[in-house]
Amino acid sequence: MRIWMRLGLLLCSILAFHPARAQTTPDPVNLTALWYDQSQAGHGLNVVHQGSILFAAWYVYGADGKVLWMISAATRQADGRYVGAVNSFDGVPFSQIANAQANTSTHARGEARISLDADGKLVFDYTLDNISQVRRLERAALVANPPTCTFVTGSRVSASNYTDVWWRQSESGWGISIIHQGDLIFIAWYTYGADGKAMWVTGLATRQADGSFSGELNRPASGTPFNMINGPATSFPVPTVGSFTLSFSDGETGNFSYTLDGSTQSKAITRLVFVGETTPVSVCADSTGGGGGGGGGASLAVCDPGFNAGDFRTSLPNNGVGEVTERVVGPGTFQGQSVTVLEQFDGNGTLTNRYYQQVTPTEYLTLGNEAFQNGAVVLTTVFNPPARFIRVPAINETYTVSYTGTSNGSGLSYTTQYQETIKREADEVKTATAGTFNSCKFKRNIVTTTFGVTATVDMDLWLAPQVGTIYTRATTSTPGAPPQVLIDLQRARVNGVDFP
Repeated sequence: MRIWMRLGLLLCSILAFHPARAQTTPDPVNLTALWYDQSQAGHGLNVVHQGSILFAAWYVYGADGKVLWMISAATRQADGRYVGAVNSFDGVPFSQIANAQANTSTHARGEARISLDADGKLVFDYTLDNISQVRRLERAALVANPPTCTFVTGSRVSASNYTDVWWRQSESGWGISIIHQGDLIFIAWYTYGADGKAMWVTGLATRQADGSFSGELNRPASGTPFNMINGPATSFPVPTVGSFTLSFSDGETGNFSYTLDGSTQSKAITRLVFVGETTPVSVCADSTGGGGGGGGGASLAVCDPGFNAGDFRTSLPNNGVGEVTERVVGPGTFQGQSVTVLEQFDGNGTLTNRYYQQVTPTEYLTLGNEAFQNGAVVLTTVFNPPARFIRVPAINETYTVSYTGTSNGSGLSYTTQYQETIKREADEVKTATAGTFNSCKFKRNIVTTTFGVTATVDMDLWLAPQVGTIYTRATTSTPGAPPQVLIDLQRARVNGVDFP
């Protein structure tokens, strides 16, 4: 295999999942979404992910069949689950809430245990009112290509996707869960009825010519108590009980106007932030590919999802070698050290390379790799020191690493000197075949010297927190190599989530 091609394949793997130094390390998968069971329409779990906390609001039905909402702030545990107390509330009737706390009493209901399954479904395990049950939920999609949500730090004032929990700070105790996909917004409004009991209302709004979103408000007359749901939770169509309009002055402030049960009101609202200033929060990319990122100083708090056994990524270079698939095998050893093992396959499913890496919260270390032919190792390369890549450097931060690769096998024995200069240039929305993502854009220059011959590779690459490298543009000075190679992520499964 030519040196330039072997180098290119190596880069595909060591850049597959590439990140950095953040004051707080967020969780590997952003779970912000509306989660539901298609076979049990009429209830749902809205989740907003900030740092290592899930704000989960379940709109469902109580033992009396009336609408009921319950809230949990579930914190990530060592085993990867999110665990938190579940509460319901009584409060001031929605039409009487006026710049004062809305909830008047809190009722402890039990505990929620939330996790992401290998198939990408959310496992909602709970004990409520001394009843224990488990539900498996999937992400709700309002459009063909729903946006993806990632973590950012800093202001979201320039964000143009409004998925989040919104509230009026002077009236804590009620809120609106917003799911924004394309030109549609679905809301679940958590408030209180005329009797002071918890009440929820949902609505689906469409984008208007002036940029606002308007639609009808719906509320079930009754439903199946939460512990007895085993099919549709209420009858359809759900009665229309009013109308609403959402307008946004920027990515962090908006206005909620509505008519419900004969009452017409308007409320200024903002995003609810329930973590510290330096802790990552969520922002979602527009499904059209534009304007989803944070702004005004916001930057992605993570650029890759890390390594999880069973993950795979399939990319297509335009140099004629066909598809290349990388799979995370799991833990192993290399040169007596504990490592994570990644394997690379060609388009025919033939093993071509095996890579050995160590992952820390701040960097990736590549210890070496093995090249395969006909199922046997033909070349082993050991890097000394290990090739080091910082996880999520600051925007505009540049660093340089130097290392030596010693290769042996099949009658060959040689060394290659590497010097890499890497800069995180910006955060931007990038589209690949696998989807549209908020991504970290890197500039990477690689200089190699083998047998006295020096070659240079200049790369632009885009890494997304959910999936890793999504697109690469590389140019090389090596004689006989294509002048430019484009590598496009076709599909992937990372942390149990499929892309596209």
